[in-house]
Amino acid sequence: MSSSELPENDKPPMFKNWNQLYAFVLIMHAFILLLFYLITQAYS
Repeated sequence: MSSSELPENDKPPMFKNWNQLYAFVLIMHAFILLLFYLITQAYS
């Protein structure tokens, strides 16, 4: 299905638009990486 066939009201769950979802995913990724780094430093 091409992008021209997608409905105009195609919204992600829990967010107003896709950019907010992408930003949330990137922030969560950075948070998880930081958490793993801190755990590694604490137990090394």
